[in-house]
Amino acid sequence: MIGFGLIGWLAPSSIPAINGDSLMGLFLQSIRTELSHWPTGPALTSQFWLWLIIWHLGLFICLTFGQIGFKGRSENYF
Repeated sequence: MIGFGLIGWLAPSSIPAINGDSLMGLFLQSIRTELSHWPTGPALTSQFWLWLIIWHLGLFICLTFGQIGFKGRSENYF
């Protein structure tokens, strides 16, 4: 079930919709940028935090609604 939810979020987050870039691409690019100055962590003003929060929020929403739909269907709620 979790695998389907993850795939269900990876597909839409990989669509280039933000100035020609995808949310997944921006998130991975920010990770690479922050790893380039390892072991110093990301600053509070870094774009990394924005992409991290948005990407994970979308993932958790997708997993939650997927779980609701799966359980509702298996228990004949709809």
